[in-house]
Amino acid sequence: MKKSLIALASLSALCTLAQAQSSLVIYGLVDSGVRHDSAVAKTTAGTGSQTQFSSGVMNTSRLGFRGTEDLGGGLKANFNLETGINLGSGATSSTSNFFDRRAVMGLQDSWGRVDIGRNTTFLYDLQAGYVVDPLGHELTGNRQFAANAATAVNPLGTLVGSALNTSRRDNMVKYQSPTWSGTTLGLAYSFGNVAGATAANSSVQVMAKYDAKPLQLGVAYDRLRDTGARTQTTLTSGGNYTVNGYKFTGGYSQMQADPGFLNSNTSILTNSSSSTSLYRFLAGATARTTGLKATVVDLGLTFNATPMTEVVVAYYNTKYSADGVASNRYDTFATRARYKLSKRTDLYAAIDYTKAKGITAAQTASGTTSNTGFAVGVQHRF
Repeated sequence: MKKSLIALASLSALCTLAQAQSSLVIYGLVDSGVRHDSAVAKTTAGTGSQTQFSSGVMNTSRLGFRGTEDLGGGLKANFNLETGINLGSGATSSTSNFFDRRAVMGLQDSWGRVDIGRNTTFLYDLQAGYVVDPLGHELTGNRQFAANAATAVNPLGTLVGSALNTSRRDNMVKYQSPTWSGTTLGLAYSFGNVAGATAANSSVQVMAKYDAKPLQLGVAYDRLRDTGARTQTTLTSGGNYTVNGYKFTGGYSQMQADPGFLNSNTSILTNSSSSTSLYRFLAGATARTTGLKATVVDLGLTFNATPMTEVVVAYYNTKYSADGVASNRYDTFATRARYKLSKRTDLYAAIDYTKAKGITAAQTASGTTSNTGFAVGVQHRF
């Protein structure tokens, strides 16, 4: 009897230990608010103001599952599944991919971490992590539009977003090194899965990040091929420095596509008739026959106005140009304030102003040369 009790106690202890070495976390974010624009395109000719409910004003609402298992000897197995949610309708944010934001599994030890599956790019990681973008990839959804599209309130949402296939990538093997003296390195490769053409639709990414408060620096480069060996390259770089509670951020991002670049996830580049085509803003540029270049320079200041209120002031200078065509320029000013109701729940307000300059195609979403937007909402993380 005594031996049985000892064996039972030992088994119970082992089960408790096994549970302690494995974990499963259900997490998410819900974000919704109301946005007003001074000038939007109406369904009939002309423009007018618009006030509308917006799901994910600051960030995309999401639901995720992540877990880890300790395999012993310092080796761990990880997984992460995450789907975007439209809070206004309850639908998923993607009609084709249920786990559109992330679907990965991988291994991690003292040599670093390798994840395999649909994952975020290093370009996105540096921006969403507030390293090179003062808004941390907030306001990247285009909240200026009705019938037409333009550069997003935060233009980095256009340059590093789903339309250009630069925020996330399918079939990716992503390696991130341990952090050595504040420095982390990364290398990723995405398989195109095109029969008989290994390089088609494939991509290569590299990243370097330095994080030693009060200074953060980062750079990431991405090269994406299409089925015809043409390339789209994207670079993001910059950093921030914090002194006396004030964080100063600066960044530079650039995307350049070869003439004729064509990829199933980059219709924004290749379809001149599409309302979401960057060529729409470049008079004289013809899709699939001209190269395209887009750049964004960002500057920002982050500080606490009160112990519970964080304020970000940001400026973005955006230029789109094509071969033989003068640049279109967009100057965007945005201010966002978050008031913490608790550790998980924030109230927020944001105001932005976009001014378009350049050739006749330069315009905001309304078809006018300027737009002012204001948004208020609430965000909860769990």
